[in-house]
This record gives sequence, C-alpha cells and structure tokens, in this order.
Amino acid sequence: MKFKKFKKIVFLVFGSNHRYSTLGNFGKSNIYKSILLISLGGRFKSIIGRVLYFFKIGNFIGVDANPFFKNEKNSINIWFNGTQKIHIKELVDHKSNYFNMSIPIINEKPKIFKIYPLIYKQKNFYKKPKIVFMGKIHYTPSENLINSNYLLNNKKKILKKFDLIDSKSFWSEDRDIEKIEIIYKKYRIIKTFLRQQIILQIEKNFKNNFYIYGQDRGNTNVNFQNPTYSTSAIKKIYEGNICIDTGSAMGSLSLHPRSITILESNGLLIQAKQKDSLNIWGNLNEKIIFNDIENLLNGIDLLLTDQKKFNEYLNNIYEMFKNTEEKTYNVLKKTLKL
Repeated sequence: MKFKKFKKIVFLVFGSNHRYSTLGNFGKSNIYKSILLISLGGRFKSIIGRVLYFFKIGNFIGVDANPFFKNEKNSINIWFNGTQKIHIKELVDHKSNYFNMSIPIINEKPKIFKIYPLIYKQKNFYKKPKIVFMGKIHYTPSENLINSNYLLNNKKKILKKFDLIDSKSFWSEDRDIEKIEIIYKKYRIIKTFLRQQIILQIEKNFKNNFYIYGQDRGNTNVNFQNPTYSTSAIKKIYEGNICIDTGSAMGSLSLHPRSITILESNGLLIQAKQKDSLNIWGNLNEKIIFNDIENLLNGIDLLLTDQKKFNEYLNNIYEMFKNTEEKTYNVLKKTLKL
C-alpha cells in the first residue's frame, strides 16, 4: 500500500476471520483517494476497532453486527447474512445507518452498500477452460412454507426465467406477503432450489468438464469435489476457468462475495440474471449473463470451444473493473457522509 495524503480514516471492523474471504480485496487496508481504509478483522483486531470507536477516532463500518455501531454520525453497519436480520432490535432502532448487501425483493428502494471487485492484473489463458462451481446446492423444503411438490411443479417455469422470483409480482398473491421475514425464508428456499436445478442441468450436459466443489447433502448423485475454504486455493481453482454463479440466496445482486471472488481471481464469470444486471454489466450483459437454462447451456458451450472468445470476454471484464478504486471511494464517501 503506497503512502499518500489522506483526509479521512475509515475502520472496517469484523469479529470473524472468515469475512476476509467474503470481503475479497475490499477487506484489505487500502487508500482510496483521500480516504484511508484500515481493516481490523478477527477477534483481536476487532477489539482494537471497538476501542477506537469508543473514543470516536475516525469513521467505522461494522460487519454483521460483530460489532454493531450505533453512532449514526460516524458509522454504518453492513450485513451479509440477509435482510431478515432487519427485524432484530438493534436494526429496528438504528435503521438509518444500516446497509444491506443484496437487493431485497419487497423493498423497492433498498439501502445497498456496494462492493466492487479490485482486479490488479490482466491475464489471458491458452488452455481449455474447465467449468467450475463452488457452493451449496441442497435446499430444505418446509411443509409450513414451501414443500417439494410446489418446487417441482414450478421447476420448468423458473428454469425458463431465472429472475422470475425476483419480481414483486411473483409474490403478490402469497398469503404471507405482509410478513417480510417469512417471504425471505421462502425466497431462500426457491433460490437454492433454482441453483440446484441449474447445476444439475450443467452437470448433465457437460459432465466431463464440470467440477463442483461442495457437499452432496441432497443425494443428487453428482460427483462433488471436496470443498475448500483456503482463499489462495479458491483463487487457483477459479483462475482461467468458466465460473458459474447463480446469485446469492439472500437476494438479487450482481456483485456479491462469490462473484467478486471469481472476478478478482481472473475467472470468467457466467451469472444468472440479477435485478441490477443491466446496470452493472452494460454491453457484457448479453455475453455473460443468462436468464434461462437453454441460453445458459449454449453460452457455456461457446466458451468451451472458442478460446479467443473466452479471452475477449475476460479482457472486457478487466477493462470494466480496472479503475474501481474510484467507485469504492464514492461508495465510502456517500454512505459515511464524508
């Protein structure tokens, strides 16, 4: 990190070490123009952050309420664990400095803290890529919320339009429409079911080229690779490969932890359509973003057989995000009112 003059100090504080991998390069200390961001992650460093907060030294971003910062003049709180958390007492009492990490399906004007990927190297690859997916694909149906019959009856419908469940109209006739917390539980079940079906279809069509890292808790008879939690190992697996992202089960957002990790690892992101896809991807929207299973499979097939196209899309992504320090600076400045 090069030393520059800065006018404001922001402390990014989180008690859990695993949030380093979730935050990606944003989780590292860095200078964004006139703002010095200092990362204080893990049990010991987060205690230092709490002490600095107590003495009102600088500005603060708390992650997942660990710790939760109540002073709305010098701090905000961001949440990776889903919008349903808004119902806990602290967030009810301090909504003005709470920011979500995904676009909720009910609130039409969500408060989003947007993290951008920081890609430092442009790379081209000359080996045939693999298709890679990392994550959970098993879902837990609930007789009280959404049962298996409902999911199976709607399978064809959601595979023909991935973003159907992100539409407010999809939920308009739900008996629990006024109970936001229940709607989000249902959303998470359907989103994970959709993810499972997308992965199963890819596996069916590209079995010899598809590598799935996770656990087969749903007994899908898919050949899973052992899951890995090492940040460096994950980056090596993503690098130079076709990396599948079906979106967060917590909401709809193009840039979320999995997709950012793929981008920062120089993997070629192939993503199911999200609510903000067009705004984020622009001209790339028609190349790497898909909203139905047929076009998704055709897109993957193209990239497996056309190395030139693979590198072209990868270079387009690099050009799009090579100067995101400026965007990150604007996010910090706006949300913390610096």
